Formats: sequence, C-alpha cells, structure tokens
Amino acid sequence: MSENISKANENDYTPVNKYIDEQSRLRRAKSFRMNAISWALLLIAIGLLAVLLAWAYSLLDRNYVLKRVAGVQEQVIQEKINEAISSSGISDSVEDLKMLGNNQMAIDKLNEAEEALKDEKDKNQSLSKKNQALSDQKKKHKKEMLNAANELKLKVGELKTFESEKLALLKKLEDTENQLSELKEDSEERDKLLKQLEDLEKENENIKNDFYLFSEERIKVKNNEVRVMTRFLYKGLDISKPINVTCYVDFSPSFGVKLADLELGSKDDDFRFDDIFIKKGFTKLEFEKIKKENCRFLN
Repeated sequence: MSENISKANENDYTPVNKYIDEQSRLRRAKSFRMNAISWALLLIAIGLLAVLLAWAYSLLDRNYVLKRVAGVQEQVIQEKINEAISSSGISDSVEDLKMLGNNQMAIDKLNEAEEALKDEKDKNQSLSKKNQALSDQKKKHKKEMLNAANELKLKVGELKTFESEKLALLKKLEDTENQLSELKEDSEERDKLLKQLEDLEKENENIKNDFYLFSEERIKVKNNEVRVMTRFLYKGLDISKPINVTCYVDFSPSFGVKLADLELGSKDDDFRFDDIFIKKGFTKLEFEKIKKENCRFLN
C-alpha cells in the first residue's frame, strides 16, 4: 500500500523541462538575430556615412582644384596675350592659347587681343601710308625748288638758301606722325597728337607750293660787315621764273639782333630809311647805291 502511494507521488517533469529549454533557446536565437540585424544596420549606416563624407570631400577638393587651375590658366592667358601684343606676334601664340582650354574666358580674351592687334596694325598701316605720301610730297617739292635754283643760278650766280612754308609744314607733319607711331596705346598724349595731326593735314591741304630762293653778297659799309640778300619768290606751279624779286640788308654779322633788316623792296621801288640807321652813321644814299650795285634783280 505504501509502495503504491510512493509511486503515485512521483511526477515526470521532462517534457516541461524540454519546453523550457526550447523556449530559452528560441529566445536566445531571437536575441542573437536582433543583435546581428542591429549591428548590420549600424555597419551599413557607418558605411553610407563614410561614402557620403568621401563624396563630399571629393566635391570640395575638385572645386578647389578647379579654382586653382582657372586662376593659373587666366594668369597664363594674360601673360601670353601681353607677350603677343608687345611683340606683334599674336598669330604665333594662337595655338598655345587654344591649348589652355576652350572655356569662354580664354576665347573672349583671345578675341579681344586679336581685335586690339588688328586695330593697331590698321593704325600702323595708315600712318605708314601717310608717311610715304608726305615723303613723296617733300621729294617733289624739293625737286621743284632744285630745278628752279639750277635755272636761276645761270642768271644770278650762286644761291645761298631757300625758304618754303610748304616744306616746313611737311616736316612738321612727318615729325608728328613719327611721334604717333611710337605711342602704341591710347592716351591723352596720343589724342593730343592726333588732333594736332588733323589740324596740320587741313593746313597742308590749303597751303600753296610757294617758296623763296635767296642769294647772298657780303660787303662792308663804313667798316661794318653786312649781307645783301636778294629773295626770289616762286608761286604756284610755274617755276620757270620768279614772280617777284626783292632785296634787303641784313646787319646781323656786325650788329646781331640789335639792328633790324633794312628792306630795300623791288628794283624800282623806293624804300623807307628809319632814324635808327642814321644814328648808326649810315645814309640812305649809301644803300641806294648798294641796292643798285649789289641786289641781284633780274633784267
């Protein structure tokens, strides 16, 4: 009887323990899976952050490099343009400029440089043509005076000098254009010279081809050396003979600028004899004789 009771009180907990173990194992597996997923998500987030940081750094670095390259490139372009303009050799530098890149800034600067050089070449060509024209005019005018002088020497002897407003103006024009050619860039001085050149060109259009030839004879009057100057005026295109011949006495060899020239006029003209000459001891009669004997009037 006691044996039966003892057996009845013994319970088998094996299934319960198995259930508990199974549940514990499932909880551990679930916990491990959740931890693994969390770590995986964390690693993915870290990886994505690293990728984003690297991409942002690359963008910043690329922008910095581009800015540096653009700055260096612009500096090199400017140096090439200045070098080309200063040496008038833009055509030799075109390929070098194009190799720097096709960005709009390089193209614009290249176009500006080419346009500036073209304008400068046009100005230089225009000045060169004007210089040649002036040189031709001077040669022609000198040739006319030389022909007239050679013809006149046969009648009055050696000629001392000549005077021509036309030739003096042509020389002034030539000097002004030479000054302009040395000024490569626009400036206040260049504008002033251009205005002066324009005025001289207008004057040159209106001025006549008149000129004077002079003969000289040195004599002494009361032991004072003077020059008897005969001037021959040629007017217009007719240089076969002078249209007017006048005479004057130059006192500068003995008196310098202290005594003005004494105008004796044309062959048959009377002349004025001022008191200043009388005070120096001269008489009008003396100079009437000089006019008759030493002035080289044409017959």
